[in-house]
Amino acid sequence: MLSSREEYQMMYDSEEKLWWYKILHEKILKEILARFGQNKNIRILDAGCGTGGLMSFLIQNGYANIEGFDYSEDAVSFCKERKLKVQQIDVTNFDSEFIDASFDVIINDDVLYQFEDAVIVRAIRNLEKKLKPEGILISNNNAFDVFYGTHDIAVGGLQRFTKADFDKYLQQTGLKILRHSYWSLFLSPLILSVRLLQQFQLKFNLINKTEIISDVSVPGNFVNNTLYKIVKLEEKIFKNGGFGSSLFLVMIKK
Repeated sequence: MLSSREEYQMMYDSEEKLWWYKILHEKILKEILARFGQNKNIRILDAGCGTGGLMSFLIQNGYANIEGFDYSEDAVSFCKERKLKVQQIDVTNFDSEFIDASFDVIINDDVLYQFEDAVIVRAIRNLEKKLKPEGILISNNNAFDVFYGTHDIAVGGLQRFTKADFDKYLQQTGLKILRHSYWSLFLSPLILSVRLLQQFQLKFNLINKTEIISDVSVPGNFVNNTLYKIVKLEEKIFKNGGFGSSLFLVMIKK
């Protein structure tokens, strides 16, 4: 979880502009369209909605039957500024919230990294319970330990994942993976060089950990647009990426 209101302010200011968020939101919309076509009446839950950028994006694309929750009071506050239907709820414990088997789509992006494995399984089971039969759970997560850096510290990240981790988690659920992809393959050399430098600086105490902030900020328009175009090109060439700093999963309730 982000550690300060300032971090949530950065997210709020970036979600509609930053190349990374734009790519992720488009990935999610593509999967919803692939599953449900032009049916805009499906019920969607954003579980761990942050400051509401994804919810706003989906509403702009015609999905009005959408609500969300986040553990952070700051995140919920920013969602309220966007006039979104959002509650403050803990993803690891919300049995009394919502009706079981009531959502067609549940989205859980960049939340699970905060937890140990046993808590992750409990959270996934909670999400599964609220999903309709044949409904889908979409989840983006940070990937591969080699990409660990100051961003992980800033957002309270305990771990990074591979698909094999989710294969293990889902053995204890009624979900199965329909599709997965690693992404930002083409940007991996750049991201990796930055993260390896950060790892060196952390190891030798060359960074003041009390002043660390996340990577959530918008670069200049030229750089931001270029990075977006690079990742879109990657998507056209590769089906699942094979490698990258993020892991995107689509799971279905059996």
